Amino acid sequence: MPAQQEWIDAEPGNSPARTSHDHPFTRPALFVIVLVAIALIAGVVGVRRLTPDPVPTYPAQADQNGSSTCTDPSANQQWRVSWTVSDRTGVLPTAMAVRTLPDGAWTDRGADQWQLRWNQAPAEVAGTDFAWDHSLTAPLSGLSQVAISASLSPRFVTPDGACTVYAAAYGPGAAGRGSVAVVGDSLIAQLIPSNGTEFGSSGATVSPIPGEPTESPSPSSTSTAQATVGTAGSGPLVSRLTSEGLRPQVDGQGGRRWVVAQETSDALDLANGTMLDELRGLREAGTVVVALGTNDSTYASLAPNDAQFEVRLSWTLSKLQATLDEMAQHGHCTVLVSMASQGKRYAGTPRGNRFELAAARINAVLRSNAESQPRLAFYDWGTQADQHALGTADAWFGADTIHLSPAGIPIYVKALGDAADLGCG
Repeated sequence: MPAQQEWIDAEPGNSPARTSHDHPFTRPALFVIVLVAIALIAGVVGVRRLTPDPVPTYPAQADQNGSSTCTDPSANQQWRVSWTVSDRTGVLPTAMAVRTLPDGAWTDRGADQWQLRWNQAPAEVAGTDFAWDHSLTAPLSGLSQVAISASLSPRFVTPDGACTVYAAAYGPGAAGRGSVAVVGDSLIAQLIPSNGTEFGSSGATVSPIPGEPTESPSPSSTSTAQATVGTAGSGPLVSRLTSEGLRPQVDGQGGRRWVVAQETSDALDLANGTMLDELRGLREAGTVVVALGTNDSTYASLAPNDAQFEVRLSWTLSKLQATLDEMAQHGHCTVLVSMASQGKRYAGTPRGNRFELAAARINAVLRSNAESQPRLAFYDWGTQADQHALGTADAWFGADTIHLSPAGIPIYVKALGDAADLGCG
């Protein structure tokens, strides 16, 4: 997103006629004097709009205490995680609470089961095809023993699965102007790893309990993740956005949808089925870019018969509309990215043309909402990508027809960067 600058233009008036007393150097001299006076005043009071903003400090520095929140308008609740940071261990949660909006008292919820998530460290990611998040489920008493580097974006899924509280999103800075969140499924996850050369062999260490992502830790069995507090490289999309002066938060998780399946009821399954909890936690970003829909189309197209296909698709479209309404009412600018739909042969999806029908209807809902809501915008990646399905001369997709080929990765990075630049104005 290009920085917005405000300029003050003096409106020209009628210049008085020069008299015989005017000296040819009088006006230039006065002009210089005025400029000097303005400079002196600016030195005293500051001229914010004529100078760049100072680089903000990292939101989770050593020896810093803070708190982060996530608002769930569907339940009229706001969740809060308080945390502290050590230069040796990273971010540690210290309290967890919830309140009823607009101004209810905070109620302690530290005894409930929360899920801590964090990104892979660069040393783990290098050379892989996808970046899978780590997770650990426990009450505060267990999670307070597990410190995660701020650079690995630690976040906490609320006990009801409806919100994700980010302790240190957007790199050095905070939400609002200059921040951008990119949220999506495994195609976004493909843009997080490096090719093995970007990070080298020096990465932060990783999981407190390797191989046990959902076990509750105990004081005797938990080892603390040692990691440097700071910014870690996270692949080509983060590099692209950072090069434009933005503070990015990129979350790509495999299998995620706009809408959870009708059959899902468990709180964490709800959170793990969609990206709605992440969208609620990141809604205050200057721009949010959302690239979802492929797994929604797959869910509908894999229905056992045509009647169930219509039931699943109707459910998806109804819940999608509710999500878009919430984003339009409660978020900053959100850019909706359409999905590719042609030539998909993933997980048995080709049952007639169901996938294409589902994708077309989902894309149409995204477009129509963007056209009618001032806080929503539409970026049409799907139309571009459909010209490069697997089997075309310059395919952007791999053998499974869904995920990106090496040739498609830089093109998708550019598309998402362009979507972030699009804005809602």
